[in-house]
Amino acid sequence: SLALPAIVALCAEPLLSAIDTGFVGRLPNPALSLGGLGVATTVFDFVFRCYNFLCVVTVPLVAKAAAAQRCGNPDGPDPAQITGRIVGLAAFLGVVTWATLVAATPTALQLAGTSADSTLGVIASGYIGIRAAALPASLVNTVAVGAFRGQLDTVTPLQVTSVQMFTNVVLDYVLVFGVDALGIPALGVDGAALATAASVWLSCIAFCTSLSSRGLIVWEAALTWPLALLELQELVVGGAAQLLRTLSLQVVLLEFTRSVVGIDGGGLAAAAHQVALRIWFFALFALDSVAVAAQALLPVAITSSGTESARRVSLRLLAWGFGGGILTGIIIFVGAASLCALFTNDPSVQAAALPLIVLVATLQPLAGLVFTWDGMFQGLTDYAYLAGAMALSAGGTLAVLQVNHLSESLEGVWTCFALFLGFRAAGLAWRFWGPEGPLTPVPVGKAATAATALSGTAGTTTVTQAAERD
Repeated sequence: SLALPAIVALCAEPLLSAIDTGFVGRLPNPALSLGGLGVATTVFDFVFRCYNFLCVVTVPLVAKAAAAQRCGNPDGPDPAQITGRIVGLAAFLGVVTWATLVAATPTALQLAGTSADSTLGVIASGYIGIRAAALPASLVNTVAVGAFRGQLDTVTPLQVTSVQMFTNVVLDYVLVFGVDALGIPALGVDGAALATAASVWLSCIAFCTSLSSRGLIVWEAALTWPLALLELQELVVGGAAQLLRTLSLQVVLLEFTRSVVGIDGGGLAAAAHQVALRIWFFALFALDSVAVAAQALLPVAITSSGTESARRVSLRLLAWGFGGGILTGIIIFVGAASLCALFTNDPSVQAAALPLIVLVATLQPLAGLVFTWDGMFQGLTDYAYLAGAMALSAGGTLAVLQVNHLSESLEGVWTCFALFLGFRAAGLAWRFWGPEGPLTPVPVGKAATAATALSGTAGTTTVTQAAERD
């Protein structure tokens, strides 16, 4: 009841990109429009995932302070003060990132595989310039979700996010296609960026109003945000491995986009890639529910009943993850053509995207296992191994991508996409079944010591880590 609403709220930014894709795919020359949008959303996906730590660290800080407050501890930190300072930090980071991204747009586009003066680059530049104006609000929203989650409230973020999605759909329709009766011109891809930016700022106002009305934030504390660095230091240092893992993942996804953009100048490959990638992220949301359960159940099981009990729980979770992947794969496979039509009405883009969507469907059972393992090892705070395994998987995938001209075809790139998932599965399976994993049975004397040590760290594990999986 807590996990699913939190996942939906934390996946707001990818969902906004998916909504934009659905409308832009119906513009004239959808291949170019979707290709440019795909480049821009890749840049934003990278930025948002790098800032996931804001929510990850906010949850335990607020939760512990709120728990101490409920127990009547007068010397404990004030959760409203903590929220205020981290909101101030988020706003500062948002403004700095906004200015940096606007100034460095040509460099960002080059990293994504295109140039600012190309047709795709011009489309992407316009989208980035407009949507970047909402970065401060986006990061504040991320902290707000963490603050509510720390107060054991995931319903409010879900409500705000739902209204945000509805607003974005309405504004997309009006601004992308225009309304002659109201004198509103069709703005195309720029209209999609404006719609997204507006909906993000409106949701930010809603979050801030709700925090204020419930006394969950002290706004004066936002001006003292440098103090948040001291409060966050322990968790930020401990989360360095998570950042390495996220960056490894994003480098691979960025290289895939670079390769796809360079395949053809007309944007057809980039458009098909964008459609397939958005469907992949939609499937991710469904499979993450099992991963979130794993994050919560494994620490409790291993602490209260030992490794053997935790391993039994993990096997059931893996069965659920695999079964969920089969179900999701069947749904995507059966509805592949309809899913294409949701994102674009261009026959050429649909034809190019359809084989990729079938591949996405085929990968779902394996993805269910990978995401469940991710959740398990995050719940057991095995961050160092997760980071190392992701880095090795990323390095191997990037090396294979250059073999036999795989990077020069859409099919080759997505073959490497599947291989990347396979590498991750192999590393996680070794950790689960290998001799030195956190769920490997240990002698009775050592089990008690391990359980005691884990109980001190498991409290920092949150459902927000689910947003860091791809």
